[in-house]
Amino acid sequence: MAANSDETRLRGVAASPGIALGPAFVYRIGQDAPPVRSLSDDDTVDSEHARLDSALAAVRNDLLKMKKESPGSVGSALAKIFDAQVMIVEDPAIHAQVKQAIESRRLAAESAYAEVVGDAQKAIVRSNDPYLREMANDIEAVKTRVINQLMGHGADSRHTLDSPSIVLANTITPADIMSLHKGLVLGVVTQTGGPTSHMALLAKSLGIPAVAGLGIDLRTVRPETRIVIDGFSGTVILNPKAHTIEFFERKRKRTHSPWPKKLEAFREAPGATKDGHRIAVMANIDLVGETELALAAGAAGVGLYRTEYLFLQKGEYPTEALQFDMYRQAVETLNGRPLVVRTFDIGSDKTTPDAPHEANPALGVRGLRLSMERPATLQAQFRALLMASAFGPVWVMVPMIASVEELEEVKSVWLAVKSGLRNRKIRFDAKTKLGLMVETPAAVCMAPELARIADFFSVGTNDLVQYTTAVDRGNARLRSLQHYWHPALWRQLDGVVRAGHRAKIPVGICGEMSGDPLAVAALVGLGFNSLSFHPNSIPRVKALLRSATYASCRKLATDVVASATSAKVRALLKNFQKRMTVNSRI
Repeated sequence: MAANSDETRLRGVAASPGIALGPAFVYRIGQDAPPVRSLSDDDTVDSEHARLDSALAAVRNDLLKMKKESPGSVGSALAKIFDAQVMIVEDPAIHAQVKQAIESRRLAAESAYAEVVGDAQKAIVRSNDPYLREMANDIEAVKTRVINQLMGHGADSRHTLDSPSIVLANTITPADIMSLHKGLVLGVVTQTGGPTSHMALLAKSLGIPAVAGLGIDLRTVRPETRIVIDGFSGTVILNPKAHTIEFFERKRKRTHSPWPKKLEAFREAPGATKDGHRIAVMANIDLVGETELALAAGAAGVGLYRTEYLFLQKGEYPTEALQFDMYRQAVETLNGRPLVVRTFDIGSDKTTPDAPHEANPALGVRGLRLSMERPATLQAQFRALLMASAFGPVWVMVPMIASVEELEEVKSVWLAVKSGLRNRKIRFDAKTKLGLMVETPAAVCMAPELARIADFFSVGTNDLVQYTTAVDRGNARLRSLQHYWHPALWRQLDGVVRAGHRAKIPVGICGEMSGDPLAVAALVGLGFNSLSFHPNSIPRVKALLRSATYASCRKLATDVVASATSAKVRALLKNFQKRMTVNSRI
C-alpha cells in the first residue's frame, strides 16, 4: 500500500487506451554509474578489450532474441525498436572510443563504457522533443544492459513479475517490458514519456492500458498498492475505494482494448453516415509494421506515416535505399490502399546532431524549413517515395508550409526529381500526389492560393491549435488551454475545407482529434473527405458515424462554426456525441 492509504487520483497523459486494475509493481530499472575503476597492474588491455567484446555480444544476442520472440504484427513494429538498440550496441565509433579510453587511461571496461556512452547522451537529453528523449532512453537502456553484463549482473538480474501487476517506472523500454514475465503486465505507468513513446507504441500494439508523464514519487508507492489506470483519460487512482473499483470494472468490460466485441462488425464496414455519406477512415502510423494493425482495424489506408521515426532511430538521415525499402513494404502491405507520407518533420526541437540551439524551437527551423536547407536529403526522400509508388498508391505531403513561395519551391524540387527518374528510366507512378499539411495560420489564410498548387490538403490539428491559440503544447501549466473547441480553430477548419473543395482537391485531417468521438460528427459535417487517427479507434468511430445522418452533422458543424465561445462549442459537441452514443448503442 502507499504511504497514504486514502484514495488518491492523479492525472498523467493517456498513452494507450484501456482500463487496468491490479497491484503495483515498482520497476526501478535505472542504476547509478559504476564507480570509476582503473586497471590493476595484473590486468591487461587485451583482456579488458575481450571482456568488452564479450559483454556487447551477449547484450546483442539478448536484444535479437527479444526481437525474434515479439509476436505477430507486434513483432514487425517492435523490430525497428530492437534494431535501433542493436545498432547502438554495434556502433563502431562508440566501440573505438571505449577501447581508446581503456588503452590510453587504463580504465576498466564498465567505467570506460559508462563515460563514453554518457557523453553521447548529453547532446540529446537536453532536447524537449519526445522522439529524441525516446532515443536517449534507448541509449540509456543499452548502457544499463552492457554495464550490468560487464559487472557480472547479467541481463536477468533485475527483479521480474511473478503475478499479474501494474508496472510503474520512471521510464521503461519495450525490451524491459519483454524481459518481464509474459502475460503478467496488466498496465504500465511511467513518470516520463507520452503518447509517442516506445512504451506507448508497444502498449497500444499489445492492448495494454498505459499512462505516461505521471507526477508521482515512486518511492512513496509501496508494493502491492491497489491501482486503477484509465488509459483513455490518463487517470491513475491509488488505493481505490470499493465503488471506484466497481465503476472501473464495468468500464473495463465495456471498453476492452482494442475494441469491444460489439464493434467487431464495423471493422470491415466502410466509413459512412447513417444515410450513406462516405468518409475515408484511415490510420496514423510511426512504423511500417503498424500497417498490419491498421488493416486489422479496418483502415481505408494510412492517412499519416510519420517518416521522422526513421531518422530518430538512427540519429542521422536514413539512406535512400533504406527509405525505399520501408516505403515499399508499407505500400505492398496496404495492397492498393493509399499511403499518405509526411516528409521528415525534424529540426529545432527534434534536433539533428549538428543543429544550433534555438531560443524558440516551436517557431524555429523545422519541417520543410530544414528540408529546404538540405536539398539533397529532400531529393533523396522524394526519389525513394516516388520509386515506392510503382508498387501502389503513395501520396506525399510536406509539413510547416506557410506561404505560396515555399510550396512552389518544393514543387520545383518534386518535378526535378520526377524528371531525373524518367531520364534514368526508373519506374514510378507519374500521378503520385504532392500535398501539404495545413498546420499554420498562414497556410489557413492562403488556403485558396495553395489549393491551386497542391494536389491535396491534410490538416495537422496539434500544431494548428498551438499556433492559433499561442499555447505551448509542452507546457503543463497551460494544459487546461490545450483543447480543440476554441471557435477560432473550427472557423479555420471550415475555411480550409471550403478552399480545398472549391479547387476540387481532397481535404483530410490527420490529428488525433479526428478520432475523438466528441469531434467526429462536426468534422464530417465540415466536409472533410478523410479522417486519420490511431488504428484502435477505427471501429468505434465507424459505429458512431452510422448513428448520425450527414444532414445532422452539417447542422452541427454550422452551429459550431457560428459559436463565439469555447464553452458553447464544447456543449454542442458533447450533446451531439451523447445522442450518437445512444443511437449507436456503444
